[in-house]
Amino acid sequence: MDTPQPPFDVAEADRLLMTTRAVRRRLDFDREVTDKVILDCIDVAEQAPSGGNDASRRWIVVRDPELRARLGEIYSRNGDFMRQVADRLDGTNHDKEQVFSSSAYLVDNFAKAPVLVIAAIWGEHDNSGRPGLFDSVIQSAWSFNLALRARGLGSTWTTILNADVEALAAELGIPDGVTTIVTFPVAHTIGTDFSPVPRRPATEITYFDQWGFTRSQASADGTARVADGQGVVVEVDIDARPKAVWPAVTDIELPAQFSSEFVGAEWQTDPGPGGRFVGRNQRGDRRWEVECHVTGWDENRAFEWSTTDPADPGAVWRFELSEIGLRTRLRFSVRIGEHNNLTSTTARQDPTQEETVLNARRSTLKANMQATVEGLRDVVVGASSST
Repeated sequence: MDTPQPPFDVAEADRLLMTTRAVRRRLDFDREVTDKVILDCIDVAEQAPSGGNDASRRWIVVRDPELRARLGEIYSRNGDFMRQVADRLDGTNHDKEQVFSSSAYLVDNFAKAPVLVIAAIWGEHDNSGRPGLFDSVIQSAWSFNLALRARGLGSTWTTILNADVEALAAELGIPDGVTTIVTFPVAHTIGTDFSPVPRRPATEITYFDQWGFTRSQASADGTARVADGQGVVVEVDIDARPKAVWPAVTDIELPAQFSSEFVGAEWQTDPGPGGRFVGRNQRGDRRWEVECHVTGWDENRAFEWSTTDPADPGAVWRFELSEIGLRTRLRFSVRIGEHNNLTSTTARQDPTQEETVLNARRSTLKANMQATVEGLRDVVVGASSST
């Protein structure tokens, strides 16, 4: 059977989707933006779905220089924290240094954008925590950005004006019952050569059938198969910086306090890159030891080890620490190897039971891994609160 041709140029569509960036420093403040291009982009954006197909979205286009200047004052006043953070991170090589630097640039230059476009909606958020108001706007607002990019313009998603909705409403005559969602400073871009940015691949953040169940490559038949690199991911947020979490993560004995299967470990070399340790495990009457090889050691960021044979590991385990504001998001993952482990051997004995065996083992791993990250969190938070 012939494979049907897609209705669009997929490569070009993907390029549009993957290179529509938040544009700040490369906004061309000196080039005119016509009403026609703004209205065309809004027409495109309005094709996005909305809850109940209600036509409740509204768009405000601000062109008047004096009005833009007054909105710029509101933006500057409420965005001053961006400048403060940018100053604090300047020269530190922090992961967010460039983001805050460009955000601070926009705070200083917001009113210079030739057009400000605000996406709003009739309705007020009920603070129930349920989806509702925003899910009828977000997709349309992003379509507006894509339409801009396709025409050689750009913008950035900003909500700082919403920090003072009363002042914003007074300037624009917005009535009660309308919620402003996002503001876009719109301009032609200086150059159009935007590129994708580093993101986690889909295989690391996509779960199949159960939260946290991963596979490192697409399955040919949609089921869990050993050959597709089945894995588990658990995560927890910790009220501490990565530097405070790192010692707990690299204490190879500590997880034994929380796991029902892992009972301890001993370093065979000095801890660090290229190091080796032996892990001890017990499940029921079965006891076993596993030689572990450190295959990743990035201080305060990542600790990874492979079991049995680094070239053909029985499993690859990994802790990752990501700084989220003042917190650390601790991610603990495992990928089950094709060889050198009992799970894969057992699973492949009967292809009709392969998925059942893998999922049963992953359920056990997930429970122990979740208990581990929560236990590490409690240890770190307890230590910081006692100092």
